[in-house]
Amino acid sequence: MSQNSALRILGIDPGLNKTGYGVISFSNNKYTRIDSGVIIVPQGPLAERLGYIFKEITKIIEQTIPHVSTIEKTFLNPNAQSSMLLSHARGAAMCAAAVRNLECKEFSTREIKKSVTGYGAAEKVQIQEMVHKLLHEDRDFSPDEADALATAICYANTRILLGLVPAHGRLGVSATATARKGGSSSRSRSQWTKKFARQ
Repeated sequence: MSQNSALRILGIDPGLNKTGYGVISFSNNKYTRIDSGVIIVPQGPLAERLGYIFKEITKIIEQTIPHVSTIEKTFLNPNAQSSMLLSHARGAAMCAAAVRNLECKEFSTREIKKSVTGYGAAEKVQIQEMVHKLLHEDRDFSPDEADALATAICYANTRILLGLVPAHGRLGVSATATARKGGSSSRSRSQWTKKFARQ
């Protein structure tokens, strides 16, 4: 991919019942939605449900041809069974990316929320509103769809918007990791704020 080419990103919000997906293109400081939606996973044996997620994500990759994929990390859930099932769904989606030779970058829920809304504890509705604004879309997004698009936007912000690494290069240090080191977090947030103000 050349320096000036648009970066196409597949964001995945994994779930055993519903898996959200969103593909965006990022170029010239502009986000454009390519495709998005929710995979409704049929009930049945666990292996069949995971296979369904795998096949559907594979179809999306084949149809939209992203350059990279990104997925939300499993958050700590008091219900160990729920966390385990979510991890299975994540694994199925990540395997679909892996067999298509797609890099799959993981972000925590807090990283995604902070990147898109500026607040790490944002509510679902706030994420939906910001995704709507950033993509300049007339349509409303379901929570799962918005989360997937937010994950893709988070990748764009980390890789390109904050200028930490070139769009076509290897993975660098995330904005959150940079903030932990100190010194540049306020500068990075200022860059993001100025960019959004121009939208």
